[in-house]
Amino acid sequence: MNALKYHKIQRASRRRDSIYVSLRGAKRRGHLTALSLRASWRGNLVVLALFIVLILLPTPTPSSAQSKLQKSPGGYHGELDFPISWKRYYTVDEKNQIMRDLQAKYPNLAELQSIGKSRQGRDQMLLTITAKSAGKHETKPAMWVDGAIHGNEINGVTCALYTAWYLLTRYDYDPYVFDLLNRVTFYILPGLNVDANDSYARYPNTANNPREPFRPMDDDGDGLFDEDTTEDVDGDGELSTMYVEDPEGSFKLSPDKRLFVPVSDPREEVQRFRRVGAEGFDNDGDGRINEDDLGGPDPNRNFPYDWNLPNGRPYPLSEPETRNVFEFWLAHPNIFGSFHFHNTGKLIMFSAPPAARTTMTPEQQKTLQERNAQRLEEMRKTNQWAQLFDRVVDPAYQTDMTALTEMVTMGARILKDYRPTMSGMVGQAQASSYYMLGAYASLIELWSMPLDADENKDGRVSDEEMLKWIDIELGGEGWIVPHKVKHPDLGEVWIGGSAKKHITRTPPARYIEEEALRNCQFILYSASQFPKVAIDKVEVKPATDNLLWVEVTVKNAGIYPTSSDRTVQLRKDVKDKLTVSMSGNVRLVEVPEGQTLLDPTNPTDRVQAPKGKTAEFRLLSKASQKFVYLVKLDGSDGWVEFEVTSKSGGTAKKRISFKQ
Repeated sequence: MNALKYHKIQRASRRRDSIYVSLRGAKRRGHLTALSLRASWRGNLVVLALFIVLILLPTPTPSSAQSKLQKSPGGYHGELDFPISWKRYYTVDEKNQIMRDLQAKYPNLAELQSIGKSRQGRDQMLLTITAKSAGKHETKPAMWVDGAIHGNEINGVTCALYTAWYLLTRYDYDPYVFDLLNRVTFYILPGLNVDANDSYARYPNTANNPREPFRPMDDDGDGLFDEDTTEDVDGDGELSTMYVEDPEGSFKLSPDKRLFVPVSDPREEVQRFRRVGAEGFDNDGDGRINEDDLGGPDPNRNFPYDWNLPNGRPYPLSEPETRNVFEFWLAHPNIFGSFHFHNTGKLIMFSAPPAARTTMTPEQQKTLQERNAQRLEEMRKTNQWAQLFDRVVDPAYQTDMTALTEMVTMGARILKDYRPTMSGMVGQAQASSYYMLGAYASLIELWSMPLDADENKDGRVSDEEMLKWIDIELGGEGWIVPHKVKHPDLGEVWIGGSAKKHITRTPPARYIEEEALRNCQFILYSASQFPKVAIDKVEVKPATDNLLWVEVTVKNAGIYPTSSDRTVQLRKDVKDKLTVSMSGNVRLVEVPEGQTLLDPTNPTDRVQAPKGKTAEFRLLSKASQKFVYLVKLDGSDGWVEFEVTSKSGGTAKKRISFKQ
């Protein structure tokens, strides 16, 4: 080859950002890599002089680059592009308006739709978030996020809505978010049980009610529906507990007059009280109060998998809110993972694979648990967030269990004081997500009283400890001091001696954003570990004359496999594919399918040879797979191109050009 031709090729290489490999020399210069490859074939030395160009053809990228890239962690990341206070809770109408405004502000990333109506006619509004310029939402693996399937758990609404806001505002600034939205879709439903969500945000309620969807029910059997509910008797915007003075009562006021405490000495001469129950009136005149409250079946027992009548009555998906969600899942098989926000307890609960059938005796199981405890202790010497679970799963589910364990380990690190554990089934949403659809599912139990409130370390926060925490952390805001009120049915009553609504199950305003941010980061990390396929490398080895062995290695960079073990067991998995194509002067030479020995002198040098031009396989967690093809050149320039495609892992291409 003359010098002019050599330098033209080198300049072309730099323009394409490709790698040239000459099989004739052994020196490196810039983008030019020269290797000497010799192969022994039946005693004959064959030296093949070729230029081989490796050209990576990436997956599609957005047409608009990241316009406001921020490289400093102390810099601005779009927070004020859409200013919003995360120091308060929003009603359903306010939340829907925020979602409409987000979609209008970021039309290139967000679509807003109603997935259906609630029992009272409210829309369940869902945001679909992805970079539209990088592909349609249904062509990318998706993360489903919902909050507050239980009506009183509206900090889940905030966490889901915050995640949508975070993704949209940071896309132009944050390379991490930018890359994520280019290859992943987020379906975000900030408020599943919208009727009860709105009631909890808008009206006085206890910390625990309303919880269920508003299916009218006659709890007291009088032919009326939901007529005796908890009500704000004193009009202070909070619901507490009612007491009446009673000489035989078992309660008294604490010395500071802020608590009702048990009378410890029956001989004590003190003003005594009898507990009546939660605030409310006798609306139907039957002498009872609050006996026919709002509510229907538990919506997180109303999904199909492992459903039972006592918990999820009257039948699976009987509630429009749960049915709308499940039908959306069925219509979007690209959903690869799901997050479901609940409260309370600070738990990372994941749908674990089924336990293997075992013949272990109780003594053997105890020994296994003791060994695991020792192993975990050793693991935490190098990683304080390490996790290990006693569940022994069937080998067919081991990939799922390993990936989930690694994921919740990172979750424990990101969320700091949340404890990973396995979640339940009995008609729960996350169980149906994993067991029926094969999507990895997590249930997050948000918030709990801080550990430092439990001063005597007995594992619970007493009223006295809670009141002290409120005084110190909140300046006294958050406690209902006992006070007299005139009640139409009971006469004079005392109301109070308890925490206000946003204390025990939903955090006070000052803690909302911190909790939402950390949980958002966990969601994004989980999505970042969705499978991502790539062609790791391509190697060429001379065989003889004009025959070449071409080895190609494909890999998955994600913690999650390209399809879950559960999807495989359900027979719903779509195989990954490696396809080879070539120019007209390059021909694929068929070799027997299976393990192929490339070098007769090296019995360990065995690589999988596919049958034909397409290989089907499944890439596991952070795994790679190697294939080999035998090609024949006719003596002129040509090329071979490899393309790997995965339903959940994306697409990647790489081409080799041969220049004689």
